[in-house]
Amino acid sequence: MILAINQLHIADRVAMTQLQIAEPQLVGVIGPNGSGKSTLLAALAGLLPLASGAVRFKQHDVSQLGAEQRRQLISYLPQTAAVTTAVTVAQVLQQGLVNLRLPRSADEVLAAVADEFHLSALWSRPITELSGGEQRRVQVARACLGAAEMGLFDEPGSGLDIGHQLELMDYLKARSQRGQLIIVALHDLALAAQYCDRLVLLHEGQVAAFGSPAEVLTDARLAAIFGIAATWLCNDDGVALLAKRLPVT
Repeated sequence: MILAINQLHIADRVAMTQLQIAEPQLVGVIGPNGSGKSTLLAALAGLLPLASGAVRFKQHDVSQLGAEQRRQLISYLPQTAAVTTAVTVAQVLQQGLVNLRLPRSADEVLAAVADEFHLSALWSRPITELSGGEQRRVQVARACLGAAEMGLFDEPGSGLDIGHQLELMDYLKARSQRGQLIIVALHDLALAAQYCDRLVLLHEGQVAAFGSPAEVLTDARLAAIFGIAATWLCNDDGVALLAKRLPVT
């Protein structure tokens, strides 16, 4: 068992009895605004106190891990990760190496992430002078440093144009296929259906469904939880969702 959540209760935000994820895969966390997606990811990262229950990853109780040990096992990108001081992109990424054991030299790791996220042209620029989408790319790149066995990404595509969103999801999918457990909070249901192996659907802090996209994204659940009727367009190139808001009853 890679990740097990048992009797989890976080203040008044999230409560769940049991959730188990058995192998490396790409798991999407979806749900309406305020359903508990960000709270759940922060708890999985060991950054929120639990009222009760436990999160166990690779046989470790996440809440009992020290900062350095947690850093080796888990990488985490919060929904908002803005940098307000005029440090360069290079400095932001260098700071992300703190407490991180690297499989190769720091220069090699930074060069690789600069190439993967197309950051070379931004390397010496102050991050405060970048657009919101460029800043987000830097923060995603920072979360991808190292070789953590679980990556937690809270709305990583926020602020990115559609091309960069797809490139990012391709990248996260590839990481999961190389053996990393990737858990990503998403608002875009079409991206969730296209890329994720499993979905966790949250509603009012509870797990409403867990399974494959086809099992979770049923007409009944979309109507009851999101208040929409959906038409899906699927082919070898991807998935699109045409949604119609249902009248409030």
